[in-house]
Amino acid sequence: MSIVAQTHALRQECARLAAKPEWDLLTRYDLLGKKPPSSLKERVWRGARRLLAALSLVPPQVTKYPWQPTLKHALASAEAGTILIWALGADRDALRAACERFSARLNTGVALVPVLVTDVADFAYFSRLGWLVEYLPELDGDGQSYRARKRAYLAWRYRDACIVPLDAALTSDTEWHALLQVG
Repeated sequence: MSIVAQTHALRQECARLAAKPEWDLLTRYDLLGKKPPSSLKERVWRGARRLLAALSLVPPQVTKYPWQPTLKHALASAEAGTILIWALGADRDALRAACERFSARLNTGVALVPVLVTDVADFAYFSRLGWLVEYLPELDGDGQSYRARKRAYLAWRYRDACIVPLDAALTSDTEWHALLQVG
């Protein structure tokens, strides 16, 4: 499978996951939603919305706020886009080599902030890169796995990001620019 086809398949899977978000998870971590409304009208509307959501007539309220994937110690412009590097199942050395290639590519003037989705716990290295890392460990437990739930959450959270697989680090410059344009 070509890297463009692999990227397209990954983006379709993420779009499918993001289309049906797990509302319990989203509302549980909505910190701004817990802030009490300032006016009576807003309090009444929020109460009515909660009732409608409890009856499954409307989705629950999730506060819309901009998601900043930049780290405080990393330099990035405010209008930079997000590139989500999907690196599940990679071994540590291959992941480090790919991250070095991505870092070199992203330092050439492309206004993208990298976010790495991985199951490798190498946080000191990732911190030196200045990237946000979304860690997806495989945990044992009952019911739907934590990893599957978090994958769906990340697909929803980064639904507007440019998503690429780890193998995109090995592409030529023309393939790289094609990957950034593929929708």
